[in-house]
Amino acid sequence: EPSPSHSPSSGRKAKNSQSSTLPAQNQDSPSQLEAFLHRKHEWEGHNKKASNRSWHNVYCVIRNQELGFYKDSKAASQGVPYHGELPVSLKDATCDVASDYKKKKHVFKLISDGNEFLFQAKDEEEMSNWIQVVLNAATTERSEVQGSNPGTPSTGRAQTLPASVSLTTESSPGKREKDKEKEKEKRFSLFSKKKQ
Repeated sequence: EPSPSHSPSSGRKAKNSQSSTLPAQNQDSPSQLEAFLHRKHEWEGHNKKASNRSWHNVYCVIRNQELGFYKDSKAASQGVPYHGELPVSLKDATCDVASDYKKKKHVFKLISDGNEFLFQAKDEEEMSNWIQVVLNAATTERSEVQGSNPGTPSTGRAQTLPASVSLTTESSPGKREKDKEKEKEKRFSLFSKKKQ
């Protein structure tokens, strides 16, 4: 049992100093995470720079393959987004250390659907933790679809296509051959009629 003097001080540290606590991560799901990060929105479209490209301290929440932004944890629990922003989809997102950004340390880059964000973590460990969780969220759907066949390409669209194709092709090869024969007969019968 912890001593009473130790317990309140550790509780105070967790409440007062956001950067002293590690981000909350759901141990059951490696693709959920939430904590404060400094964020800079660089691009809001494939060829459109973001209108506000300054750094903001936002509460970031990764859940269900989406990254949502909130003022704080209370706003996140109430579902009130930061400045009414829609969550960013992490499906097929890319995330890596922003090695080309030299103005701040521990900065990583997230690119998704034409949006490009820079995030600054408090240290190397937090940065790599966020990158890992973003990449897990980005590949969750692909790995679920891929299932037990690791040799197939890992894109969700390519995985869903063969199932429907195989259903239509299984029942119709014989029918297609018959249709081709009928088509030939029609063509030849037309030619023979014209010749007569």
